[in-house]
Amino acid sequence: MNQPHTTIRTLLLLFVVLVVVSCGDPVPDDYIPELTIEATLLVDKPITDIKIYWSQSMRDSFSYAADMTTTATGLITGSDGSRHELVYVSDSSGGYYRSSDTAYRVQPQITYNLVVQDNGRTLTATTTSPPRIEWIKTLPDTITYPGKANELNPAFSDSLKIYWTIPQGFGEFLIGVSCLDTLRYGEYLTPPSSEPNRRVELDDYQSTSPRRFETTRIVYTLASGVFYWGAFKWFGPHEVTVYCGDINFTNWFKQVQFIRAYNPNLASVTGGLGTFGSASTVSKRFFFKKEIGTQ
Repeated sequence: MNQPHTTIRTLLLLFVVLVVVSCGDPVPDDYIPELTIEATLLVDKPITDIKIYWSQSMRDSFSYAADMTTTATGLITGSDGSRHELVYVSDSSGGYYRSSDTAYRVQPQITYNLVVQDNGRTLTATTTSPPRIEWIKTLPDTITYPGKANELNPAFSDSLKIYWTIPQGFGEFLIGVSCLDTLRYGEYLTPPSSEPNRRVELDDYQSTSPRRFETTRIVYTLASGVFYWGAFKWFGPHEVTVYCGDINFTNWFKQVQFIRAYNPNLASVTGGLGTFGSASTVSKRFFFKKEIGTQ
């Protein structure tokens, strides 16, 4: 996202497990795949990076590329009169779908209706894009880490607070912080050097955890003015993004972060699985500098 790309595949697999465990009958041999979609429309961005695939049986080895479908037909229509046929684009990860109109940008406060068909199945969904948001107070171009001992010192933490406009009727937001280069550090200094980048805390994740490879942290908040030093995993160039999402987008994140299971009652599609949501965003790039006297 600029999208928060925490995949819902894990949630869908957990949902299948819960269904199987909850019934006393033996596990059936025949699994019926479900047409599934992952799509988030971002205001002022093109309609792209839409994933359409078929869910897989728990008895099969998981393959991201294998479950993607290249034969789906999709159409998104907007209340602004726009019409977007979805076109498949191949890539090394299995591909994605985008609008045939590459010049179009998602507009705020527009209702978008989705219809996807593949192999005799039809999936439908609707989202209404939120209003635009803007910065009231954002981060400076360069932030210097005060050191672990000073993380709770108001003299340093207050400088991290960010504020954005809050549209009427919206009160739930996500803040994403992404490191844009985990390897190089000195190249961004003046004058440049060969100094490498490193983690803020070397033990913030165990070396065996798959999360050690993640470059983005995303948090849920009910208000602006929130930020903290713990959001950083690396030094170097960063980007902070605030997401103001519709109910579909927010429910998807809650399933990922809080429930950690796919809940059909929080789903936003009919005739299949997945999510179709929208969000407006505001971003700022900055440089996170190591504490003075360290490398």
